[in-house]
Amino acid sequence: MTQSDIRTDGRENWLLASLPDAAYQRVLSLCETLPLPMKTVVIEENVPIEYAHFPMTGCLSMLALMKDGALVEVGTIGWEGMASVAFIHGTESVPQRCLVQVPGVMRRIPRELLMAELRNHHELRDVLQRYADVWINQISQAVACNGTHTIEKRLARWLLLTHDRVVGDLLPLTQELLAIMLAVRRSSVTIAATTLQNERLIGYSHGKITVVDRAGLEAASCECYEVMRGMYATLLPDPPERDASRQSVLSS
Repeated sequence: MTQSDIRTDGRENWLLASLPDAAYQRVLSLCETLPLPMKTVVIEENVPIEYAHFPMTGCLSMLALMKDGALVEVGTIGWEGMASVAFIHGTESVPQRCLVQVPGVMRRIPRELLMAELRNHHELRDVLQRYADVWINQISQAVACNGTHTIEKRLARWLLLTHDRVVGDLLPLTQELLAIMLAVRRSSVTIAATTLQNERLIGYSHGKITVVDRAGLEAASCECYEVMRGMYATLLPDPPERDASRQSVLSS
């Protein structure tokens, strides 16, 4: 597969698109663009990180690995972000695993090239430092949400955040993956998803969820969705249009 064969549906990574033209072209020259299938591990826990990943489509999940082998999501990364913010602090490894939850297309930069860019030029460093603040706030809000709100509301919030980050209304999410994302049993996922389906907000079958009623799903979610979406509009710049077909869902 050649670079020209890779479809991104006109969407550029928000952080990269936010750079001034000269910096954008310089950073782009450091990148390679590649598709990543579902469940691809892009960062292994406690292993030196080789690349920074900047999604253009699809989603990544940062997962905490518990002693009993269970995985719990601590944050979602889409075209608005990067994996991992550890680069900003010069950290070589992290105790979390990062894998592809929704397949898509990513730009990636080798660690050495990214670190040189951060040392020698301020534009990307400034943008990533703001994103690090967003990332910390997102994790804090997710912790509060998981400890306060019902599974149905949390599922609605998580589906909305994922819907913001993918192209189209079909979300290829298995029951197993949803259980990891919400840190609940599979049976609880089934009950919550069935409730949303009965309210005609989603379609749910065979490892696929279709967003049927976006406005209704927002009404069914807790307030955490709007709080999380507002973080991006507040802390990250509104990037220039690098492609006319790209739409800023999270900043709308």
